[in-house]
Amino acid sequence: MSENIEAQSGAEARIRQLVEQVKALQGRVAELEPAAAEVQSYRAQVEELKGATKAEREALRIEREIYAAGITDAEGIEYVQHAYSKLKADERPALGEWLGNKDALPRAVRAYLPEAAAPQAAPVVDTRTKLPASSATALPSPSPGATAFSPQRIMSMSPSEFKANLDAIVAARAAP
Repeated sequence: MSENIEAQSGAEARIRQLVEQVKALQGRVAELEPAAAEVQSYRAQVEELKGATKAEREALRIEREIYAAGITDAEGIEYVQHAYSKLKADERPALGEWLGNKDALPRAVRAYLPEAAAPQAAPVVDTRTKLPASSATALPSPSPGATAFSPQRIMSMSPSEFKANLDAIVAARAAP
């Protein structure tokens, strides 16, 4: 019987010890629950940021491809993105490939593409010569540079043609 009493008291002590451990663990869980909730909110924020950065990287990739095609106008970039998004997703070629096929592009997209090869202006050559003394009363012929780039001609140039001829225009306007 004494063995039985000792076994019972040993078992009771073990049960008390286990109950205390359970209570301690429950207290620790109660302490950590707010931290776990905070971690969950951070996880959600991280996933949201991952999605946002992925979308931004994709938008930048698309803009780079549009820039590579020569379209730099903000309105043109926006319209190219709009027109490209209207294509059926399963039949949509890569953006660079689509922009490279100029004949198949909508006219509105083609309007934003740079001209294939802007004509280069011939260098302005000063053809004015000194007149002999006997011709002092004759008027010299007008400078070809001044008439080649009249205000009307400059206004009718496309932006790319104007950029290509800017140095010649400035030189022609500076000439007396």
